[in-house]
Formats: sequence, structure tokens, C-alpha cells
Amino acid sequence: MNVHSGPKALTEYILYLSKHKANKRFIILLVQGFLAGLYIAIGAIGSLKVSASVTTPGLGNFLGAVVFPVGIIAIILMQAELFTSDCMVMVAVYAGRTKINKTIRILFLIVFANLLGAIFAAFLTQASGIFDEAVTNLVIAKAIHKVHMPIGQLLVSSVLCNIIVCTGVCLAYSCKEEITKIVVLWLTISVFILSGTEHIVANMYYLFAALFHGAELTAQGIAYHLAVSGVGNFIGGGIIVSGINYLLAYRDIEKVKK
Repeated sequence: MNVHSGPKALTEYILYLSKHKANKRFIILLVQGFLAGLYIAIGAIGSLKVSASVTTPGLGNFLGAVVFPVGIIAIILMQAELFTSDCMVMVAVYAGRTKINKTIRILFLIVFANLLGAIFAAFLTQASGIFDEAVTNLVIAKAIHKVHMPIGQLLVSSVLCNIIVCTGVCLAYSCKEEITKIVVLWLTISVFILSGTEHIVANMYYLFAALFHGAELTAQGIAYHLAVSGVGNFIGGGIIVSGINYLLAYRDIEKVKK
């Protein structure tokens, strides 16, 4: 199915993806979600190593942001299932094409699979010994900061995060050529990393990588962060981005239904 720009074309394409996703077998969703967790971790590994290797203030963060997008680019091009962008399937609920309980079940399965992929990548990171002291200190500092964020700040940061991420994914959906998809994703996801906002799947990797490297994290702290960031990401992508685009396209979509 071809995609062109504008809320109507974008919403129709997401409806098409939602139908396709709903028809996937459980094991396919699980494997594709697992791969998405791995792909995000690949970008995070590169970002951490680059950031930790540069001592110039600000430069390390910038270079790390430039490296990170490879994970989400892999997800889009390899058609893996990432919770944050998949939140936009809520469009199908708004359009009356599916029941909300079915959509929520699919999203829970995907986020669980993302978690498995992220934990596996974190285990491989520790077991392979690829992080030196500087990278280890960086990921531990990140993780400790994340689990101690006030709930209001964490929630709002997570909402903003998925507005940025889903905007980038929407731009990619609107592009015909793969090279154009890569460019818009690279730019948008770099902005997300530079913003310092909270992405549940990236943070799955950061938290467990830090845990496996000796950080003093508790199960309660990890669960708190992932639960709040997951809700915030859902609001940003599943309600704000997809909801607004559906409202803008509503009349045209309803005419097609009739």
C-alpha cells in the first residue's frame, strides 16, 4: 500500500498496519517484538560508547544522539514491533475498526517482547565485557537518575518522548523512498535523544544493563520507572499523535466507511 503525506493518508496507512498487526500470529508478534528490543539496544550500545569516549561538554551527547537512531531505523526497515510506535494503532479503535481490549492485549504482548529483547541485549553486553569503566559509570548514572525521577516529571517526559518518536515514524510512513525514511528518522530520533526524554524500551536496556553491571537498583524502582514511562509513552503516541491525526482525517475516513 502506497503512503503519501497528510493526516488522511497517514491515518489510512496506520489503519492498514493495524489490521495487518491484528492478524499476526502470537509467535510472530513475540519474535518481532523481541527483535525490536534488541535493535533499540544496538543503538543504545553505540550511543553509550560514543558518549562516554568524548570528554568535551555537550559533544559526547550530540555524537551519541547521532548514533542511536540506527535501532529505530532497523525496526522500521525490518518491520519489527516496537511498543512506542505501535501505540498509534489506537487509530483503529477511534475508527471503530477494532475493540480496545484487543488492541491493549496486542500492545501488552509487544511491550513484554520488547522487554525480553532488551534484557537479553543487556545480558550479552555484560557477558561480553564490551563496556569499559567510563561506559559502565555512564549507564549506571543514567539508570539511577531514571528510577529516582519524580512521577510527574517522568510522566510528562515520557509523553513528550513519544510525541517526538511517533512524529518521526509518521514522517517515515509518509516517505516513498527508503533513503528518505532513513534521513527523517535519523533527524527526528536524534532530537529525541538530545531532548533527554523517557522512552520505555530504551530504558529497559539502560536499567538492566546498569543492573547487570552492579548498579544498586531494586525491582520496585525498575517497575516504577517502566510503568510510568509506558503510560506516558502511550499517551503521547496512542492518544495525542494518533488521536489528533485521526481527528484531522475523521471526515474523510468516515466517508470511506460509509
